[in-house]
Amino acid sequence: MRKTRDDLTISEALRDPLIAMVLRADGVKLEDFKQLLETAAGKHEPRPTPVDKMIGALASRANLPAIPCFG
Repeated sequence: MRKTRDDLTISEALRDPLIAMVLRADGVKLEDFKQLLETAAGKHEPRPTPVDKMIGALASRANLPAIPCFG
């Protein structure tokens, strides 16, 4: 089974030719864009995993807080 994802990693975005063309057209330096992405990634909450979603669904049905028991 092949796993896919919808989002580019930071390094993939920095190597993407279309993004590079837009940055050049907008006068944005690659290093500035990299810092922006890294700052945004540091503030971004991780996506819930399927297990996290299942725990949340079960907790909501049982009227319990959705606190994962393992990390």
